[in-house]
Amino acid sequence: MAIKEMPLEEKYEMLLDRYALAIATSCAFHKELGIVDKFHAFSVKVMKKMLPSLIAYKVAKAITPGKAFKKAVDQYLYAIQAVNPLSNIELTWVSDREVVFRVKNCLVPKRVRDMVKKAGLDMDPKFFCDNDRKLSIEVLKELGIDLAMELEENGCRGTAKLK
Repeated sequence: MAIKEMPLEEKYEMLLDRYALAIATSCAFHKELGIVDKFHAFSVKVMKKMLPSLIAYKVAKAITPGKAFKKAVDQYLYAIQAVNPLSNIELTWVSDREVVFRVKNCLVPKRVRDMVKKAGLDMDPKFFCDNDRKLSIEVLKELGIDLAMELEENGCRGTAKLK
């Protein structure tokens, strides 16, 4: 019997489930150890190192702030598409220095909720969303962007402003 190539859609679904399980496991483990704050601080440190050329961004921001902000927003929302289809993301430009976005029917909380239940983990599935919200706020500060973000029933809403 020959092995068939897994269809891309099945790969995506399987990877999303594994991602959700990894999130749920990590959050529950850090909560159990009482090191949620330490893990958050460590995550912020790591994420800041993963930002694309910070110096180049700061130069671009000094010369063309609106264009640099648009690029940062585009990259942030592009990353959200790793776990949500573009149709679940709304974007409204208030100005070249302010944007309002909303992720509706987010796939992550549902997947995390399913994994928490299936694995019998002691954690609130919304914990991940709140932790991710806090992480995004701190990392975007590094780019000179203020992010206000609120969790909703099945997603989130945010306003990003260039300082």
